[in-house]
Amino acid sequence: MIVIKTEELNYLIYTYFLEQGYSHSAFALINEVKIDQQFYRDDVKPGQLINLLEKALLFQQLQDHIQINQYYECKVPQLLIQKHVCQFTEKKQLAEKQERRDREIMIQNALMRSQEFVSRNGQTMDLNVELQQDLIQLQDEILLSDWNAQKNILAIYQLNCIKFIQNNQIIQIMPTVVGESFSRVKLMKFDRSSGNNMLIVYENGAAIVIDTTIQIIKMFNIKNAGKLLDFYWNLNWPNVVALIFEKDIEIVDIYKCQTLKYLENVIHFEWRHFDHFIVMDLNYYINLMQIDIDKPQLQLKAELETTLIEFNKRKTLLASFSSTLNIIKIWTLQNDEYVFEITDDQKILQFCWCSSQNANYLITLTSQTLNIWDVEFGQIKSTYEIDFNVTKMVSMDLLNDTPQVILIGEKVVLYDLINKKRRVFNCDTPNKVLRINDEEILFIFKSSYIVYKKN
Repeated sequence: MIVIKTEELNYLIYTYFLEQGYSHSAFALINEVKIDQQFYRDDVKPGQLINLLEKALLFQQLQDHIQINQYYECKVPQLLIQKHVCQFTEKKQLAEKQERRDREIMIQNALMRSQEFVSRNGQTMDLNVELQQDLIQLQDEILLSDWNAQKNILAIYQLNCIKFIQNNQIIQIMPTVVGESFSRVKLMKFDRSSGNNMLIVYENGAAIVIDTTIQIIKMFNIKNAGKLLDFYWNLNWPNVVALIFEKDIEIVDIYKCQTLKYLENVIHFEWRHFDHFIVMDLNYYINLMQIDIDKPQLQLKAELETTLIEFNKRKTLLASFSSTLNIIKIWTLQNDEYVFEITDDQKILQFCWCSSQNANYLITLTSQTLNIWDVEFGQIKSTYEIDFNVTKMVSMDLLNDTPQVILIGEKVVLYDLINKKRRVFNCDTPNKVLRINDEEILFIFKSSYIVYKKN
């Protein structure tokens, strides 16, 4: 327990005045506050006040620059009164401001948004706009792929090599060799914070981190790689990765090869901000957690047989979906109560958040309809009839804040949810669909890919 006594602090200030030559100020202070000089004389060493302040500044510097058990060195001086500002602290403050701003934006949008978002019974009009398409045919089958949004690089894994493509030109080719022989790649992803690195995991458990010039930065091995299902880069820290096993999660610092947190009996994981994340355990409790804190910050009780939980784009709202009960619950993460419940007479097959920056709309898909839910008002804003079998629904991220989704099945159709238009793509069923920008959509097929562009 720390106790600061007024008389001790006054005596330290008195000795500091004497050391600095302020004898008149020291005399005035000792007579005004009635300090007993004999009582503290043997305990106070020269420069003790400065020494204590230096220790306090050192502690403050460590507190400001430690994240996920790692100290980030800063060369900006830590001053006693002036607020410390550096690249690292600005990034932390930006994230905190963003979280506060999110709540304000939700309220403002609810008041300002017109009720004429779309009509109650939406009618789509086919968009007859000619599309340019760049078809790139590859010799071998595309086994894995990933898109680097920061660098505009497409990575494609084919037999025995990974090709890095930019503007339809192969800029790098990396043989998938471990030791002296070729090895099959199990997973590969660019980091989500900077796009400077890629983590490649081989089926034998070997893992490497490379940069955009395919230089190897780090090599390590993953235990129980046979049970590894996926991995997720931290959204802000390029050294932290969550390894997703069948029922366990291991969060690691890949550069230090250090386990930061290990969680057992977990069936879902998703990053939020920095070292915050959510997990759902086998008892369907959703826990909001931090890496360096064992106890959950918040615990939510989801419905039995909940199969999916997903944040909206701003990470301010959480949706949990129980396919057995046909219920989607919306949580604000401000308390342990859900704020809205979505049900349907028809079986809900899939759901996704609209990719608006406001992130207030949720899309549900049944065998017959596509429903747009306004989460703030708690009602359906629009319903579109579906005239073909759908196997997959993909939300499209847009810069111009226009919610769009692509339905994949017997047809491949893009729905513009605000302009009430749809576009039918004349192509085979793609394995993956990615939004590159407002003008381009990337379709990846078995051994080729197409970039669709507006004229």
